[in-house]
Amino acid sequence: MKEPHMSNPALSERLASLQPSPIIVVVNAARALKAAGKPVVSLSIGVPGFLPPAHVYEAAHKAVDADSGDYLPGRGSPALISAFIASLQQRGFTYTETEVVAQVGGKGALFNLLLALINSGDEVIVPAPYWASYPEMVKLVGGVPVCPTATAANHYKITPAQLQAAITPNTKAILWNNPSNPTGMLYTAAETAAIAAVLAAAPQVWVISDDIYDHLVFDKSAPRAAHVLDSQPQLRDRTILVQSVSKTYGMPGWRVGMVAAPKLVTDALLALTSQSTTHLPAVPMAAAAAALSGPQDFLHTQTARLLGQRNETLAVLQSLNLPCPTPEGAFYAFPQIAPLFGKTTPAGTKITDDLSFCTALLHEALVAVVPGSAFGDGGAIRISYAGKPEELTEALSRLKTFVQGLRSLADED
Repeated sequence: MKEPHMSNPALSERLASLQPSPIIVVVNAARALKAAGKPVVSLSIGVPGFLPPAHVYEAAHKAVDADSGDYLPGRGSPALISAFIASLQQRGFTYTETEVVAQVGGKGALFNLLLALINSGDEVIVPAPYWASYPEMVKLVGGVPVCPTATAANHYKITPAQLQAAITPNTKAILWNNPSNPTGMLYTAAETAAIAAVLAAAPQVWVISDDIYDHLVFDKSAPRAAHVLDSQPQLRDRTILVQSVSKTYGMPGWRVGMVAAPKLVTDALLALTSQSTTHLPAVPMAAAAAALSGPQDFLHTQTARLLGQRNETLAVLQSLNLPCPTPEGAFYAFPQIAPLFGKTTPAGTKITDDLSFCTALLHEALVAVVPGSAFGDGGAIRISYAGKPEELTEALSRLKTFVQGLRSLADED
């Protein structure tokens, strides 16, 4: 009797093309070297480089002491919802309780939003350079990322004409991030208004506005990033605001994200989380509520520190003749390193692309940065300059020595 054919169980087809986060790959490689005793300095991951104020920890401790052991509201605790609505009101945006919802981090919010909005084959506009997870999330839910590219010559900002050309009858959404990760570029009020005008004329398009860096801007005349709703308030019925305490308050590990959107969308998010995470834990929600509702003056100190570290980073890049448009927000620099391609390190490694550059820099100079191809530009690298000042100075010194030590064929003749 013939034995039935047996095969091993397989993973889902949706994972076939899924790429792990390149940022996490670099971070893990740096951690492995560090664990082996190597003095690695990481400029790779987007950690703000500061901790939240004391009142945030006090609220967390009180939440532990008051723990009931019960399940909590899926929308978020009353204190967190109230604090988020108040923070939106200060920004000039009015939302009701039914129009806001808590999520497991900004990343979790974005993923659930795409699950809720995108059907198979729907196009999502993801301006490049983009945050590395955007296109992978879109593909994972069956969508098609469409990536108009903003060049360094155009300060990494897409034009209204580029956006208009990217919109088709299949366009379902745009992922909009201002200031930008990975470039730190800040669209001005006029530039944002021009983009908003294009979106206002495309009624089938959801606008997913990733606002998690909007406090971290260096223009003293505009302490918050411009928003599409500032000039086109009629977009409110199809605009989704995504926020997080991760970057503004130095709380990436607490995993608290927030969404403000039409009730249709927040109801969908509640339905999704009712079948997945259920709700956020009490302690992070209490801490996030305290962060949003407490004193905000520490932000001025942190922004001033980031501005100084940005300037230090740009000075080194300029001394190396590596083109880098000036970041006006967040805490990233995105220099072009293509002029270094074809050169060789003292250890004999040939720099052929951004990945080989980053690999050599990590193993030969013990500095971790992220290859630009992770963000849609293979001619660049991303530097996160928000860490400890002394570590940034050391890493930039190593980067300078490494780049200055590269040899070209002409050097070897």
